[in-house]
Amino acid sequence: MGGGASAFGNFATGDEVIAKATEILEKYPENRGCKYLKALKDDGTLDEMSAGDLQGLFLCAKTGLENEDSGLGCYAMAPEDYDKYALFFDKVCNDYHNNPAGDKVHTTNWSLEGVEGLPEDGKLDMQKLGLTEELSMRVRVGRNLASFPLPGNMTKEDRVKFEQTMLAAFAKLIADDKYGGTVYSMTPNEAWKEVTGEEANPNLITAEKYQELVDAHVMFKDMDADPYLKSAGIASDWPCGRGCYQSADGGFIIWFGEEDQLRIMCMGKGFILNEIFDRLNGAL
Repeated sequence: MGGGASAFGNFATGDEVIAKATEILEKYPENRGCKYLKALKDDGTLDEMSAGDLQGLFLCAKTGLENEDSGLGCYAMAPEDYDKYALFFDKVCNDYHNNPAGDKVHTTNWSLEGVEGLPEDGKLDMQKLGLTEELSMRVRVGRNLASFPLPGNMTKEDRVKFEQTMLAAFAKLIADDKYGGTVYSMTPNEAWKEVTGEEANPNLITAEKYQELVDAHVMFKDMDADPYLKSAGIASDWPCGRGCYQSADGGFIIWFGEEDQLRIMCMGKGFILNEIFDRLNGAL
């Protein structure tokens, strides 16, 4: 494996990267990023890769190399990384999902049609199972737009432009009586003007309001204080491009600029599980 310091970050050569991964695995064998880097070295795959491709792969595993106790230890930097580095990410994902044969395939399907054992009306009513107190229900999904880099590889300009792009979607939700709500942004006015040309961020909140939202579990915590996200580049440019949308009833929240570009959450109390899933599905 060739390449200089610029190609391999804090390491002079690719071999030093693998030496570090091997050292980490002696103490933390469940660090999947390091585990499968070493596996690709052992089977000769890394030796056949160009310095540029190695640089990209090591960047994906940077958080695992810098945070030894990582369980996953890697993040894709771009959607195409999952194909480009499939020999790495397939192993990581199959390990994480306990799929050693690699034969499990995730299918996105919101329909309950054809599922055995459900009530005739399709309603998953917990009262029929004897539950007498309402459940606290919460479901969430992550989404990333293909038109932007993944969070670990976004620039400050990307982050602010992403927030600006999402304002149109938030406006539709706010105009919908079923949602309404408010956008809370942490992007400073200076960064907003630098990227958008507009004088002020129309949704900027104070530090006090931010802490209030964090305490209420509406907003996410300071990403810049998370060493795993910092190593992965996901916390870069904090707090630019970060914030959330919350519906008027408080039961529907969208984080933007966190570990995924979007974290979409629906929550509420009740007995019928379908209600929370159906609301989320309708919003998507």
